[in-house]
Amino acid sequence: MWSALGWWLLIELIGLAALPLTARLLRFLPGRGVALSKQVGLLLAGYLFWLLGVLRVAENTPALAWVCILALAAVSCGIAWGQRDLLRAHWQQTRTLWLAGELVFGVAYIVFCVFRAHNPEIAATEKPMELAFINGILRSGYFPPRDPWLSGYAISYYYGGYALTAMLTRALGSSSAITFNLTNVTLFALTASGAFGVVAELALSREQHPGAEPQEGQRRAIAAGLVGALVVAAMGNLEGVFELLRAHGGGSEALWRWLDVRNLGASAPSAHWYPDDQWWWWRASRIIHDRDAAGNAMEVISEFPFFSFLLGDNHPHVYALPFGLLALALSFNVLVAGAVGAARTWATASSLRRGAHALLDGIVPGVGPWDWAAWAVLLGALGFYNTWDLPVHLAIFCCAAALGLWQQRESVLGWLSQVLSLGLVLLIGGVLLYLPFYWGLRSQAGGLGLVTVKTQVQQFGLMFGTLLWPLFGAAGLSLVSRWRSGTLAGKVALLILVAGAVGAGLLGWWAAAVGLLLAGAAAWLSVRRGPNGAVAVNEESFVWLLALAGALLTVLVEFVYLRDVFDSRMNTVFKFYYQAWLLLGVSGAYALYWLATAWRSGWQRLLSRGWLAIGAVLVAAGLTYTVAAGVSKAGGFAGEPTLDGAAYLAVQRPQMYAALRWLEANAPRDAIMVEATGGSYSEYNAVSAHTGIPTLLGWGGHELQWRGSYDLPGQREPDVAAFYQTNDPDMLRALAARQGVDYVWLGRLERAKYGVTPAAELALRRAFVLMYENDEVIVYGTLRAAAHGSGAAR
Repeated sequence: MWSALGWWLLIELIGLAALPLTARLLRFLPGRGVALSKQVGLLLAGYLFWLLGVLRVAENTPALAWVCILALAAVSCGIAWGQRDLLRAHWQQTRTLWLAGELVFGVAYIVFCVFRAHNPEIAATEKPMELAFINGILRSGYFPPRDPWLSGYAISYYYGGYALTAMLTRALGSSSAITFNLTNVTLFALTASGAFGVVAELALSREQHPGAEPQEGQRRAIAAGLVGALVVAAMGNLEGVFELLRAHGGGSEALWRWLDVRNLGASAPSAHWYPDDQWWWWRASRIIHDRDAAGNAMEVISEFPFFSFLLGDNHPHVYALPFGLLALALSFNVLVAGAVGAARTWATASSLRRGAHALLDGIVPGVGPWDWAAWAVLLGALGFYNTWDLPVHLAIFCCAAALGLWQQRESVLGWLSQVLSLGLVLLIGGVLLYLPFYWGLRSQAGGLGLVTVKTQVQQFGLMFGTLLWPLFGAAGLSLVSRWRSGTLAGKVALLILVAGAVGAGLLGWWAAAVGLLLAGAAAWLSVRRGPNGAVAVNEESFVWLLALAGALLTVLVEFVYLRDVFDSRMNTVFKFYYQAWLLLGVSGAYALYWLATAWRSGWQRLLSRGWLAIGAVLVAAGLTYTVAAGVSKAGGFAGEPTLDGAAYLAVQRPQMYAALRWLEANAPRDAIMVEATGGSYSEYNAVSAHTGIPTLLGWGGHELQWRGSYDLPGQREPDVAAFYQTNDPDMLRALAARQGVDYVWLGRLERAKYGVTPAAELALRRAFVLMYENDEVIVYGTLRAAAHGSGAAR
């Protein structure tokens, strides 16, 4: 567990180094974003690490990783020294919030370390692919990194998160099989602390009013933040309740037919208090049951954050989660900046208010070039980490700025110009700052398709019911109290949206109707009227903006999807539902806090407390999945704990494990190998995954997804087969020279798939040099490999 402690200290160092910079960047927030300093530090240090590598200024080494971390610290220290008096005053106000955020991160880190140590295997699902990317980046001298599953080509995927893990692995000097699991643990802890930070900032903003008691307000804000951490990061959807019901012999055939979740039905009672059928927890990520025109089931992915952490896949959508929360904090920050103008601006030398500073300050009052550069880097990183997130969060950022700037507009045209300028500058800046990544990215996207099936409302409720309940309660109470102050045009617009939702329901599009109802209420509530009828933008405006965005994402997938190699809405639902969970989770957690504190007397108080009580029951119901699935996935915490994701190989496949370690230690950094190629999610290509040495072809189906075409991968398949089926040594040497192959791996999978004959094995021995051999694996090498290695080993 020393690696876990060292990794934690490294993350803490980066977070502390970025603390002054974060307070500067998020200065318009009441808590200065102190709970999000780790996200800021990791993104900025990771960006510098990648940028220096892609520009070939420095080689990918541990020294480069530490230079980037220390450079971040130096910049942040410079800011701290220049604004030390202001920082000291802010620290007195925010240190309790920071300590609470540290506690959330620490508890989440420790708890998930224990869980992951009882379920560490880097096997099955897409974990081998993700390990291959990390190891491929570690073996690349510069960026873009080499694709470990298509030798000679760069990775064509959102590899920003894997580059960040590689940087931290370099800095710590640990094995990637360990840091793979520590990355998963850290992403969970960062998501929990990030959700805590965003929700606490929103609540703290509401608590700052004349006559408020600061200490009491901060306590309530911290409590709200804790709810946010639970709801966003740790809670499951409501399918888990029915899994427990089934496991104890409950439910009826009518219930299971109505729910219509695939493979969820009556079964023999479990021997444990939790379900004990294999992979039962998987069903919660596949609760949407679509059917084609012939009635055949169509797979639709409905993942949510805790499922991803439970599964253990470090996929781009998981990497982006904590940084999506940072983007929300940036969006709330710009809303407040626009609303208050320069009244709370950080002290800035008058000499800086020239040229670009004056131009940018004219778009958003009180911010200058350094703010814009940071926004472009941090928001642009979402495209690098998970490209689907960038347009959504950029739109939220611009809408937040539009709300904030509305009060200070001189004309509607000028206001619109400000907002469009903001969006354009950030879009161009975010793309240009990551241009080398986009330059090499190939997409499988092929336009839009029309959805022919609709989500069943009960399945939609299983997915989002816990998040929607408090939002509908808060929206209903708010609409009743604000109806009188609304304009006629606003009331008409709201009624039109309600009519549209009712119409969708009459057509049987019930999930779309629910989403439209929330979207309509949120749109109307996002612009609040003050006592004098003037628009008053505050934290509630931002909360309803998030609810609006989340609701629209769930509605959109009822009508269109992005075409890909699957040509269904499977991935579109997956990506949009995942982002909707984040947005509805943050806004729903705030709604729970609002229901608990908004009304002090009268019928509203009674109704809000009753609604809150049901919301608390729903949260508890969602947490049943967390507990049951966690215990089940960890095998009841009965095994020997370890964070080494490759340790199982040493026990189950010791000969293969020994050969892997030899190859990893002896192969030159630019080596290329060949092993049997197999289908996606299979045990094939474990050698390239665990060593990072590029192979001719890995999981072909995944290469098709990453590149949008199978032309190039398809050309490699016969070449791979030829290495194990050719009887001519000269042909083997010519093939190795043409493909740049240095090593040929011959193990159990190769013998089984290609039917390696004695004649073919004899050809390998004559064509190449025997480099390593044990009872299961033989590794052959070319003359170049032999010159680099130390001769045959056993």
